[in-house]
Amino acid sequence: MDRYQKLRDLAEEKLCETDQGINKLPKEIDELIHELQVHQIELEMQNEELQRSRTEIEELHQKYYDLYNSAPAGYITMDMATKITEINIIGAKLIGIDPTEKHKYIFNLFITPEYRELFNFHVKNALRTGNKQNFELDLKRRDKTIFHAHIEMDMKLEKNTLYKLVIVDITERKKLEEDLKRSNNELKQFAYVASHDLQEPLRTIVSFTQLLAKRYEGKLDKDADEFVDFIVDASIRMKQQIDDLLEFSGVMTHGGNFEKINMNDVLKQVISSLNTLINENNAKISCDPLPEVVADHRQLARLFQNIIINSIKFRKPDEAPKIHISAKKDEENNEYIFSVSDNGIGIESQYQDRIFTIFQRLHPMEEYKGTGIGLSVAKKIVERHGGLIWVESKFGKGSTFYFTIPVSTNNIKTS
Repeated sequence: MDRYQKLRDLAEEKLCETDQGINKLPKEIDELIHELQVHQIELEMQNEELQRSRTEIEELHQKYYDLYNSAPAGYITMDMATKITEINIIGAKLIGIDPTEKHKYIFNLFITPEYRELFNFHVKNALRTGNKQNFELDLKRRDKTIFHAHIEMDMKLEKNTLYKLVIVDITERKKLEEDLKRSNNELKQFAYVASHDLQEPLRTIVSFTQLLAKRYEGKLDKDADEFVDFIVDASIRMKQQIDDLLEFSGVMTHGGNFEKINMNDVLKQVISSLNTLINENNAKISCDPLPEVVADHRQLARLFQNIIINSIKFRKPDEAPKIHISAKKDEENNEYIFSVSDNGIGIESQYQDRIFTIFQRLHPMEEYKGTGIGLSVAKKIVERHGGLIWVESKFGKGSTFYFTIPVSTNNIKTS
């Protein structure tokens, strides 16, 4: 009503500005002409407003059309029967059709036969849940060439049920991923074979060097005895590094089967195997109840062992190690978060990312023995199980190592 009154007032003002000579006419005719003139001006003003609105709508439509067609992904709208109702230029190019002839095509026919069941599943799931669907499949162009696509599907309830698809050609990305996976597997296999083949000659070097040191001790000069000791020590360290490298490379390629295991039992086994080390350092280990998980039993034991050994090794000189293990379920991410806390020397913040890098050492060999591979193996084990590992630490106050194990086994790498 306010808008109409405003329009009426504006029309009245415009009429007053013109001299129509209506004051010479009888009063009734005068009023009728006045009313007609007001309505005429109102209509003219409404027409101008409509023209402006139409121009704005056309400009917006052109902007939408330009954005729709210049998008880097294919946009396709289809009905319940998968008949194409809308398609942008990229979408038409992806499946090899003329966009002006879109209504001739059924999208389902562009899906390779082995993926049609998957596509139909997501169509039904979108209708049932109303949620967006994300999946990958192979599409066949009109010229019969095939490409691998990622599809995001959204359902819109308008006059009819419509499905809007965003399609991206990921053929090159998948090829790069496969090449990288193959390269990594070859590298892992090479590391494993090379390390394995080095063991025999190294065992020979260690054995004969130790025999030489024992048989000729004191018979050579002092320097010679010292040189032999250097060779023995270096050979033993190299053997340990090769053993560790074999373990590191074998995490992904030589892992065991995944099965339901009780983490309390795993931890008891680990503590028992480390009994001598624990007693020598007067270490105290406590534990909250731990859950059951689906995992590689041997590798999870190794994971706990490496973290506990690390906590005992980097203890404070004047304080017995105290280590506490606990776990909680993260409902949002559907995973268990395990923690191993200690009261050791801690790790400075700038070094916390480096400790999981293979052969990375933060301290001199003379100060702390070892090859620097234990936490790298731990990281590999966690990754194989589809989890993450990280550390939170305050220098001089101790560290807490966290790792996650998914409740579901969908993300695990069993080979």
